[in-house]
Parts: sequence; structure tokens; C-alpha cells
Amino acid sequence: MPRAVNLVIVCEDILQETFVRAFLYRRGFVHHQLRFLPKPTTGDAKQHVCHYLCQELKNLRRSARVAAGVIYVVDADNKTVEERRQFVETALRNRGVEPPNVGEPVFGIIPKWEIENWLEFLLAGRAEEDCKTYNKYRDHQSDIYPLVNSLADQCASRTLTNPPPSLESACTVCLKFFEWKKRIPD
Repeated sequence: MPRAVNLVIVCEDILQETFVRAFLYRRGFVHHQLRFLPKPTTGDAKQHVCHYLCQELKNLRRSARVAAGVIYVVDADNKTVEERRQFVETALRNRGVEPPNVGEPVFGIIPKWEIENWLEFLLAGRAEEDCKTYNKYRDHQSDIYPLVNSLADQCASRTLTNPPPSLESACTVCLKFFEWKKRIPD
């Protein structure tokens, strides 16, 4: 019998996955509660995320399990967070799936330009959201755990000071996520 998965996560790349994994572990999730979907090896990473999000949204709606949710991570790039969210919703509709309803346990994390900008903010206390030249952490993904642990604590305690707007938006999503997590049986 397969073990229960509480949370399915779909990301564009390994750094996003490492970021989310560190954040969730810090907030009390354990390995067996999480299922990370494959990352793209070729092609458009955003379309890849939308494809898997579509499948998982269908699965979520078919299931009567209250302890199941989905997190998706997609970079905003040169779009705003809201424009990227609209892109995802349009991609879902184009695949015949309605976007997540208010109250559904689907959580979109959308860094502006890319997640490296958030890491720069956590490291240096400042970051330009439209910059795409920060450290990429290639082959050093585990280096981000202390930064993400600090972020997870600050988001939970609502003590994050002067974050970039997309990170502030993500913390708001995370607060909704924490409320949902409280309802999950251990």
C-alpha cells in the first residue's frame, strides 16, 4: 500500500526544489509527507510546471482527502507576480482545468526574476528584483539551507523586514499554507 503524501511540489529547477524542501523541513514536514515531481530536463520549464500542476489539481479535486495539497514554484522572470499567476491560470484553462479556487490547498510561490534574488536578499539584506545576475548556487544548493531556515522562521513569526515585494507576497502565501498545515493530522 502506498504511503500517504500530504503535499505534492512541482518546481522549475533543482534550486527551487532545494529551497522548498528546506523551507518545509524547517516548518515541520518530514520526507514521507512530500512528493517532489520531476523537474524538466529540456523545454520550457514554466510549461512543465503548468502541465504537472494541471494533473495534480485534477487529482486533488478527485480525492476526498483533506490532507493533500499542492505547491508550485515558477519564476516571474520579467513579468510581475500577478502576471505570472495569470499565465499559470490561463495555461490551466487551456488544458481544460479551472484554476485553484479560494480555499483549495494550492499554493503558488512566484519569485521575481528568480529565486536567487530572494537568496541574495536573505544573504545581504538587499536585492533588486529585476536583476538576474546573482549567485546561481550551481552544485552548491545545500548552501542555501541556513538562509531558507531563517526565512521560514521569519515568515512564520511575521518578522521579515523590508523584503522584496515578491518575497513578501510569498510569505503571505506561506501564512495561508501554515493555516492549512495546522489542519493536517500528524
